[in-house]
Order: sequence, then structure tokens, then C-alpha cells
Amino acid sequence: MTTDLEQLTRLLRAHDPAQHVQARPGDLTATLDAILGDSASAAATPRRRWIRRRWLALAPVAAVLVGLATALPVLLQPQEVGPFVVGPAKALAFAENGDYINVRIVDPDADPRRFREDFAAHGLNVTLTMKPASPSLVGTLVSVSAPQRRVTFHPDGFTIDGEPDDNRIKLIEGADCSRRWCQAGVSIPADLRSPFELVFGRPARPGERYEITGDPVARGEVLEGAEPANHTVAEVKALLRERGAIVESYHQAPPEPRPRDGAGWDFSAHVLRPESVPDDWYVHEVFGGHAPNTVGLVVAPRPTANPH
Repeated sequence: MTTDLEQLTRLLRAHDPAQHVQARPGDLTATLDAILGDSASAAATPRRRWIRRRWLALAPVAAVLVGLATALPVLLQPQEVGPFVVGPAKALAFAENGDYINVRIVDPDADPRRFREDFAAHGLNVTLTMKPASPSLVGTLVSVSAPQRRVTFHPDGFTIDGEPDDNRIKLIEGADCSRRWCQAGVSIPADLRSPFELVFGRPARPGERYEITGDPVARGEVLEGAEPANHTVAEVKALLRERGAIVESYHQAPPEPRPRDGAGWDFSAHVLRPESVPDDWYVHEVFGGHAPNTVGLVVAPRPTANPH
């Protein structure tokens, strides 16, 4: 199957008399900026700038190249034909929002060096780490911290010790991770210089285990849309087979009434052998396994009064 770039190359060779030429990458980038930019952009509202910049970050490359094919014949110089290069690929999308800069992930599988370069270009002292995550957490913010400093969380964001409260880093909502905490991105004060660290989820590579597991019933996960709590082990295993998944581990449920949020109960210390779990026991909750298409089941002989 041919790609859009191959089709475009053939089109240029067929209709352009300068067939043995190549655009200089720097000229292409400058001309692309001239085509897409306009003098009114400085006066545009933050919302309009955000929409335009998101389009720039996500637009298919082939669509941009089609415009360049007709706009740049005078910039071509004689040399061997090669691929077009339209500026450096971006891993992050930045948008000015008043005194803040909104940051979202464009390419969750990018080289970490690109993230550092993108942040440094905006004068931000941010370390961004991508960890293999289950599908519902890919491209979302899952952790925030600051080296050797305390981070205080608020309903709309967090502050770093030593920074004024009005220099709060805000959270961008919009991610749907069910019962797992995640965010779509962050909004950073443009004058913030304190170092901090962000962890986003990325797709797991073949054979790679998840370091961050999502809610198995969330969008894209193995039990998406299901409600396994208070179903029998046999029923949940049958559902997993239908969806090509298996049980990675079984864990004894804490005694009821259960402590709030399971406080004081270490599931890793209450692992059950699979052969010791009868099919007529009940599932109290499910959590994501560390291998794709696996889950962990929290089980007990009786249903729970507080299903999760």
C-alpha cells in the first residue's frame, strides 16, 4: 500500500519541471510559518490561539505537504530528490492562556529528549517521564512531584513549597480514567521556574509490562463497561475469556466492615493460590494486571456490602 507521501512525490515528479530538486528544511519551516501565521494572531483570544496551535500539532503531515507542493517551487534547489522535512516534530502541544501555558501530550511514544527540548524552549524547568501504561491512561497525566520539595494538591491543581499560592499549577481536565486519577494535561504559570516532575502514560511496547495500571472497567480496558463486583468468580472468568483476558492474581478481600479506602490492608500480603479460590466465591473488586489483557481479582466467600 502506498503512503500519502509517496503519492505526493509521484505527483510532483509528474507535474513539476524541476524534477531533480529538494527543498531546504529551513526554508520549508519558514515558509510554513508564513503560510499558517498571520499578523492578527498576536491579538487573538487565548481560546482562538489554542484551537489554531492544536491544529498545527495534530494536522496530518500529508495535508500540509499538499499546500507546500504548490507554494514552494521557487525555493527548490538542484540536487538529488529526497523526502520533505517540515520542521521538527513536536511531542507536546503548548498554548498560551493568559499568564499560563497549557501543556498536553501529542505523541505519548516520543523520545524523552524531545519533551525536554520542548519544555526548555518555553523556559520551563520540567522533567517529564513517560511510563508504560494500560490503554485508558495512555497520554494522560498520572503523577506530579517536585525534587526534595513538598507538593500540595488542591481541587484545581497543586502548589510547590517556596512558590506563592497564586503561582499554582492547574490541572486540565477532560481525561476519562474511571476510578483511576488522571488528567488531560497541566496549565503552568509562564513565570514558574521551580523544577517539578510529571509522569504521563505511554503505550506499552511488545513484551513490555505496565508500570501504571488503569481501572479494568474504564474505556479501552479489558472489562470496559462491565460491573464485576458481586458476581461469582466463575462468571467473571467467563467474561474475561470472552474478551481474550485472564486472571493474573487473586487476593483475599479485607474483612467487613471494610476500612475506608481499604486503609491498613495490604493486598500484596494476601495473595491466594488460584486453585484455592472456588468458582462460587464472589468478586469484590478488580484491578488492572501488569501484563496486557490481565486483571487481579479481590475475592471472598460472600458478596460485599460496598462494591467497588
